[in-house]
Amino acid sequence: MNSLPRFDAAWKTWLDQNIHRGCTHQSLIDAMVAADFHPNTARLILARHLAGDAFDTPAADAAAAAADAADAADASGYVYGTPMLPPGRVLVASDCEAPKLLSCAQPVVALLANVLTHDECDRLIEIGRERVRRSSVVDPDSGNEITIDERQSEGAFVNASTDALVGTIDRRLAELFQQPAENGEDLHILRYGVGGEYRPHFDYFPEEQAGSRHHMQRGGQRVATVILYLNEPARGGDTTFPAAGLTIHPRRGCALYFEYLNELGQSDPKTLHAGTPVEQGEKWIATKWIRRERFRAQQ
Repeated sequence: MNSLPRFDAAWKTWLDQNIHRGCTHQSLIDAMVAADFHPNTARLILARHLAGDAFDTPAADAAAAAADAADAADASGYVYGTPMLPPGRVLVASDCEAPKLLSCAQPVVALLANVLTHDECDRLIEIGRERVRRSSVVDPDSGNEITIDERQSEGAFVNASTDALVGTIDRRLAELFQQPAENGEDLHILRYGVGGEYRPHFDYFPEEQAGSRHHMQRGGQRVATVILYLNEPARGGDTTFPAAGLTIHPRRGCALYFEYLNELGQSDPKTLHAGTPVEQGEKWIATKWIRRERFRAQQ
């Protein structure tokens, strides 16, 4: 077994120097991940460092031990209460019955069948082909949209004004998951070509980052994600949850749901997830992020 990296005085000096140089928080996390720190551990170290907490030897050892994703999640103190995901083996909307193909309690994850028809999948892909462009992420410092190597895809936000089908899907998802439709962000259609991937990340906004506060003013924290699979890549393009040991193979018309905010306001680190590289063909999905409160689009 390889030895785990240790946050020592040299790493502290490195952080101080690069923060002084003006490096973004995400670039520091990326560098630590490249040096074999787990992403959860790197975020924890940076947050504590920025807060002025001392990392003595026991703390450094604890941080290193947390490099395993499951251990890091357990150490977070996240409390699993009553899930938002409706119970039962079949979720029902006015125009849809969606059986659960699988479910997981920690983290809360479910894969539902028959959420979209094949014709609806084809139409969303058609809408996407006309609009997608290089995908961006939220800069952790400024809150601006930026492109990064870790996310190789093309995307477009659409709503009911784009096509009536989008409004139908928004309503259907709200009914299936019993969440107010107005709490959902605009539907995000994404295309991944060969080699396209999204490396391990969280969908919720890290509250220790200044850029997160900008986005949380528009509806609060994200609480859940729904990924709609619009096609099935010939090879690759899975959705993985490293901390939970879950791998989801895209299945056309299915919806992957996972939630990550509990009643205490804690965010679940076990929802660290990734889109693995597409090896053959292309991958089309549509993502719906659900906020804690009514979502207000960017003006």
